[in-house]
Amino acid sequence: MEITKKKLEKQKSDNEKYLSNSILRGLEVLKMFSVENQTLSLAEIASNLGVSRTTPYRILYTLEECGYIYQDSHTKRYGLRPKVLELGYTYLNSLELPELAAPYLEKLRDETGMSSHMGILDGNDIVYIARYPARSVATITINVGSHLPVHATAMGKCLLAHLPEENKEELLSKLQVLQIPDAPIVEVKKLRDELQSIKEKGYVFHKGEFETGVWSVACPIFGKDNKVIAAINIAITQHAADEELMEEKIIPAVCQVAREISSFMVMTI
Repeated sequence: MEITKKKLEKQKSDNEKYLSNSILRGLEVLKMFSVENQTLSLAEIASNLGVSRTTPYRILYTLEECGYIYQDSHTKRYGLRPKVLELGYTYLNSLELPELAAPYLEKLRDETGMSSHMGILDGNDIVYIARYPARSVATITINVGSHLPVHATAMGKCLLAHLPEENKEELLSKLQVLQIPDAPIVEVKKLRDELQSIKEKGYVFHKGEFETGVWSVACPIFGKDNKVIAAINIAITQHAADEELMEEKIIPAVCQVAREISSFMVMTI
């Protein structure tokens, strides 16, 4: 295990010499904006980066000239422009999966009354590429494009469980070395045993393991050569869930829709 850690650390060190700090900081600046922080001042951005105000000024000027951000002439605070959507949606729109799976995910949402989602593996994360929210008040809010830790989420564990062994072990080794914010510490042996159980059962049933009060059922989606290409899930708040209903109706429904999508994907992708 020590050899694996040293190998990963050396590989990381070798790769870092090719990184562009300006691009990295530009991406960090864009990621600072959120629902809670829709505008930021130069001082706030510099503080978040841990640098003086002169460092991010050129980055902000460049992003503004390219149309990704704006600066309010009165408050001097910066905010995002709609053009930033191009960075994510160009990739999402190039995918066939969300469009092909849409009727199935809508059907799953309508049959269960719960929000349905689809996600794919992106490095150490699961990224949401489709979402069909429940029509009830008690719905789960998570946006397309959201990234969550692969080892802590129901869809992520589905994908991990069905990866080829070599890919799975490589990812588990990386997860053990990395410290992922807002995610539980990786206990590789425990996770490996859980993944084997998931592979045998064919689904994951989370009862608040990742987010307290949220239940989730996830199943893998397979393409040609029986390779896992995505996962789907339903999610519901705990107070709106019933364990007997989940076991007898919801889990079979999610598994059935996953099989239907997989059969369709084999023929189309």
